[in-house]
Amino acid sequence: MKNSKQLASKLASHIKKLKKRSEPLEMADPVHVLVYSQLLWEADTSRADEWWGRLAEERLDWHELRVSTAEEIATMCGDKTALGEERASRLRSMLNHLYQRHHDVTLMPEMALGKRDMRDAIESLDGITPFVANRWLLVCGDVGGIPLDDQLRWMLVNAGCLDDGASLTEAASWVSRQIKGDAAWDTHAKLQAWVNAQSDRVAKKRAKDAQADLRTAKKRRSDAQSVRQDAQEIARQKRAEAAARAAARKAAAEKAAQEEAAELSRPTSVKKKTTKKPAAKKAPAKKAAKKAPAKKTTKKSASKKKTTKKAASKKKTTKKAPAKKTAKKPAAKKKTTKKSSKKKTSKKPASKKRSGRTR
Repeated sequence: MKNSKQLASKLASHIKKLKKRSEPLEMADPVHVLVYSQLLWEADTSRADEWWGRLAEERLDWHELRVSTAEEIATMCGDKTALGEERASRLRSMLNHLYQRHHDVTLMPEMALGKRDMRDAIESLDGITPFVANRWLLVCGDVGGIPLDDQLRWMLVNAGCLDDGASLTEAASWVSRQIKGDAAWDTHAKLQAWVNAQSDRVAKKRAKDAQADLRTAKKRRSDAQSVRQDAQEIARQKRAEAAARAAARKAAAEKAAQEEAAELSRPTSVKKKTTKKPAAKKAPAKKAAKKAPAKKTTKKSASKKKTTKKAASKKKTTKKAPAKKTAKKPAAKKKTTKKSSKKKTSKKPASKKRSGRTR
């Protein structure tokens, strides 16, 4: 139990505030106490007294009650609540278990046992709840324990005296440990009076809470279902993609097998042509032989290019030098020849003139 010390102090202070007490009917037979405790489970004292009175009028003996159906027992009691059939079914199971244990519907052998063995014998009955077991042990066996059912647990949780996460069995054992044995009966009477005062209001609130819980649970189921559907759709798509890939691989394998079978089924002439691959192995040597001169030619061509370049450079150098010499020499010759011709032509007429003048 979480925050056990704080909750124990709140429980003690809350019990001190309760002033009213609920006194049950006096019963001598332990089987009567067991049946009445079952009728008081998840109910109030007024309804339990009413159901007990009707059951006492209708029943002939406990054997007739244990062989009846749950609907018949609820009808005998006049229980029309939502838990009427469950209450009757649990009662029928307990009576049948007692008959199987003792061949009679009796609790006298359990009364002769020690407290520990008595507790084990009562708590092991079919259909019994912590509330019925603790109340029977408190009334008949003088064993300290607080009867606690769901409605009282809900009330204590709302009062801040219990942890909401604790189960009914854990809450019943924890509350029983917090109360001393001498004060157990007085505490039970006060808590039962508190339940009687607020039973109707608590029933309405619990019904609303149950409806709210149902709505939230329904929403959670719908959300989980949608998430599951999305996951299933994604898984289906993945399976389809995987199947498509597998089909593609299978088709490729079949195609390769067909091609291989077609190659094997070709005629021998084609096979010979296709099998003349050893000559292809000699081809690299021929190619290498052919390539070797090609490389030499390239070297020669490269060397020739180099030599031609050198020759071109030499020609360029040689051409420039003679061009200068020849350009100057012929020009000088032409000048000299022209001058000489002019002089010769010019001298002859001059001589003639002179000769004419002299004459």
